[in-house]
Amino acid sequence: MLGMYASPGLAKEYWSIGSKDNSSSDLALGPSGYKGFLANDFGFEDRYYLIGKSVAKRDFAYVLPGPNDTWGGTWGTSGWRTHEDNILFTVKKKAGKGIFTLLLDLVDSDPKGSVVKVTVNGHARKFSIRGKWVKALSGDLSKAQGQTLEVPIDVRELNTNGNTVTISVLEGGWICFDRVAFSGPEGLVLGAPDGEVYVRGVRAAGYEISSNGNRTQPLLVDVEHLAGKPLLKVLLDGRQIFCAAVDSARYVFEAPMPAVSRRTRSRYVVLASGRVVQKGMVERTPQRTASLADYVDTSIGTAHSRWMIAPGPWMPFSMVKLSPDNQNMGWQAGYQPTFETLGCFSHIHEWTMGGLGVMPTNGKLFTKVGDQFRPDEGYRSRIDKSSEQAPLGYYRVFLTDTQIDAAVTATERASFMKFKFPQDKDGRLMIDLHIQAEYDYKIVDVKVDKVGGNRIEGRCHQLSPRPTVWSNDADQEYTVNFVMEFDAPIKKVGGWKNDSRFEGGTLQGCNLKDAGMYVEFDTKAHPVVQVRTGISLVSIANAAENLKKEITDPFGWNFDAVVQHQKAVWNNIFDRVKITTSDRMEKVRFYTNMYRALCRNRWSDVNGEWMTPDERVGRFANPDHMALGCDAFWNTFWNLNQFWNLVTPEWSSRWVHSQLAMYDTSGWLRDLRAWSIFPSWWPSMRFRSWSRHGRWA
Repeated sequence: MLGMYASPGLAKEYWSIGSKDNSSSDLALGPSGYKGFLANDFGFEDRYYLIGKSVAKRDFAYVLPGPNDTWGGTWGTSGWRTHEDNILFTVKKKAGKGIFTLLLDLVDSDPKGSVVKVTVNGHARKFSIRGKWVKALSGDLSKAQGQTLEVPIDVRELNTNGNTVTISVLEGGWICFDRVAFSGPEGLVLGAPDGEVYVRGVRAAGYEISSNGNRTQPLLVDVEHLAGKPLLKVLLDGRQIFCAAVDSARYVFEAPMPAVSRRTRSRYVVLASGRVVQKGMVERTPQRTASLADYVDTSIGTAHSRWMIAPGPWMPFSMVKLSPDNQNMGWQAGYQPTFETLGCFSHIHEWTMGGLGVMPTNGKLFTKVGDQFRPDEGYRSRIDKSSEQAPLGYYRVFLTDTQIDAAVTATERASFMKFKFPQDKDGRLMIDLHIQAEYDYKIVDVKVDKVGGNRIEGRCHQLSPRPTVWSNDADQEYTVNFVMEFDAPIKKVGGWKNDSRFEGGTLQGCNLKDAGMYVEFDTKAHPVVQVRTGISLVSIANAAENLKKEITDPFGWNFDAVVQHQKAVWNNIFDRVKITTSDRMEKVRFYTNMYRALCRNRWSDVNGEWMTPDERVGRFANPDHMALGCDAFWNTFWNLNQFWNLVTPEWSSRWVHSQLAMYDTSGWLRDLRAWSIFPSWWPSMRFRSWSRHGRWA
């Protein structure tokens, strides 16, 4: 059982950071230097405390800020900030049975409350706590309320070799450490990291790589550089299969093991400068062949990001950008990876534009999404964070409140969603037309109709007035037209306008704050409900055509086929630019950066016509078919194209330049002007090098 109580006596303390003396003076920044947390670079995911090597007074801060703490980086222009403490330790030999305990002895915590999450090798526990004495943060401990968070760890949750503890504050304010300790029964043998590298872990990859006709299954060797310039070698059954120099930071090397046709066990040895740093057994089995698209992680870059950066199945230059939204409306709304609820999946994530949210649910009918921290107030659901997947091609998560498995994918102008409902109650889809976007909008007028046993279609005319968006130079006004089809018959339909509910298949109104429709299904008979949706910013007819040409005709109701199509389209682009590296992390960073760069655009639906990306370039290049058709457009187009020639490496094709430059020229110009002021923001946003660290933290 988890709890918050005084630690009982245990057989053996294996390691500790700090001393249990109701003081923080033996930890970094202690007892009162909390304002130096950012300046001393604490809290990033790539920083760690290594048991047996790191020094508490230098490497482990006495305080961990919460997202409510402005001195920890959260404020209006920098967005929601979370930090983490990572503790690494090696187990050479595990005891047979028993429960170990991780103890977080706190001097005190924020009296306004905190939610602390502790994760040990992927197993997470959460604690809601409330401190007593705010002055403990600044070193006055006269009225501090000591408390202990105790995390039980089954011996089976410990790894032989590398183990990772992560401590973070998900909600609320700071916690102030006295010490962190790991205790348990006799019999555990710890390793001492006294070499030039620390091995976090070694495992067989769940994929194979094909190169020059040879197939290999990577042995993933996860290492941290500690000192010097060691030469790392990997032996498999006595034969060297890998060799590379290690000079800084963290690597996940892909050591090539020969592919096998049946289950095979082999012995590996990892050496650094000729010294054995880890050895063990690895089991190989036949695996699928990985493509470059498989290296993309769409969750990278989403921490305290903008509305336009989110995980999800986005196509190159697509209009549909289907993503999970989990935050309240306002600056940097959209997706925050530390939040563990989900509000809806919305279709549009462009600067100053959003719309058409869909959320599966059941049980009591709510027409409001609910607060990001109070999911019981609306149709929002908590999620199982460990179930979340965000590779290129789809997003998937399990909704714990409603016991629904949700998976979504998309094409350029259409989406495909698949929901598996529990069969003990009817399933419901909320179609929300006023979503929790970064910039709010008014519903000028709306009309949605049930037009068949499994189809609805409608339009929502949306307006973001000038004071609402970035500047006062223009209103943001557009209409989201959509056609939505289900593979299960609709059992019931209704909706809402502002705070009024209604039953029936037509939603219509003007000058509304909120509006939406819900559809219910007999999920006893149809536990899996699939939804395919086409959108257009021109007309409902165009939305229907987009759906027909992009999903219905080529893929029918085959979710996996849409996923594979998206991967194939991206691989066609990625295959033009191949990098040579044995570090999986570098591949992930690189092919993720291209995905991000080529997702960014505005319109992809022109003059009511369905066109391929290359056809769109030709259409814009012809003055007879342009809405603007003026010298200003040509000057803007040319200048933007030259801009991308300057900032995009020579390997990028001319096609990429043209694609990036062609969309919504006024929007692009605003973005370029905005970028010119970003350098002054970077220190406060704690910008980290993409090439090394892989994300903005």
